[in-house]
Amino acid sequence: MTLYRALVALGLGVMSASSVVAIQIPGTRVSYFAAIDTVNRDNRGLIKVFEVNDTGGQTLMEFVCDLGVMRASFRGKNVLLSESSREVGLFPLVVYQVDEQQLKSLRTAGLKDGDGQISLQGLAFENNAVVVAAFKNAASRVRLTVSRLGMTELTFVFDTRGFQQALTKIKPC
Repeated sequence: MTLYRALVALGLGVMSASSVVAIQIPGTRVSYFAAIDTVNRDNRGLIKVFEVNDTGGQTLMEFVCDLGVMRASFRGKNVLLSESSREVGLFPLVVYQVDEQQLKSLRTAGLKDGDGQISLQGLAFENNAVVVAAFKNAASRVRLTVSRLGMTELTFVFDTRGFQQALTKIKPC
């Protein structure tokens, strides 16, 4: 299990309480955790951008500093892949749109849950830098459409106001 997956699974529990501070950016759907690993002093900052239509806060994009790189993942309340797709390692394509720009596609990979299983409700991205750049460069929103295999597609909208501010607060990975 990579350190990224361990941190997500443990909810950043590997760090002392004094090194993690959760802050909601006022007036936005963005929060961040400024965190430093107490053992090796690595940046373990985390940004969460919550989907605009999910009032329960279960659908979000998560950006985590892991070994000097920012990793992006998506977690939702809806099933994104079937058991059979998970078994053969076939993950859905994600089409994204930054503001009103042209549609672009992203390849996804499995995202492990707390039990070490590939989650049916989460996705990792093969090109983290593209996802981070999309959220960083958006003036107002990023729209993700997940083309679920054998199921209807789902579209999620993320208001990016506050993302830049959170990014500066967690400092470079």
